[in-house]
Amino acid sequence: MMNNSAAIYVAHASHQSVAATLLAILLEQGYTVVDQPPHAISGLIMIPDKPLRHFFIAPPAQGWVTIWEDPRYFADRTLARTLAALLNTRSIWIEVGGNGVSWARGLYDGSTVIEERFEAVETMFYGERGVVHLTFDPDLLPEDWITRLGLPYPELHYEAILAGAQLPGEPPLHLVVQRSTDPAIATAARG
Repeated sequence: MMNNSAAIYVAHASHQSVAATLLAILLEQGYTVVDQPPHAISGLIMIPDKPLRHFFIAPPAQGWVTIWEDPRYFADRTLARTLAALLNTRSIWIEVGGNGVSWARGLYDGSTVIEERFEAVETMFYGERGVVHLTFDPDLLPEDWITRLGLPYPELHYEAILAGAQLPGEPPLHLVVQRSTDPAIATAARG
């Protein structure tokens, strides 16, 4: 099952609509679209420090559009919450550590937080300092939560898609954004 990986799931019939909404959110945050191939990743792990953000957005399966970001370890909780609110649907944020009992999760319905469980801890992670959201939760295992919610592709992640893992139907969309270096855009995006 999902170990050392993360995803956002959005209950929606169109991955193109989800991708367009995701892009609108990122543009509002001061990112710009860039034309980069899926393997042209920055090599950085912590999302706030990454100048380039790569996403795969999979067509709906089992009622869920799946979003994976490079690298496989993290998903952006605020993106999951904002997607649920803007699309007026349910979304899920999940990050699972290698031991399977250290994990974080969120379930959102529109602008309502149904459930969140995480602890934000600043630490070193693969040589980078940043915040991880994993919490120890032996009472509910990620695979049980994933099964209960009917989430697809629990073993896939960005790197698996990059390495050629095949999804049924059409391939996932690939979106790359870069943090704007224009101070006026960056300042306006921060509010």
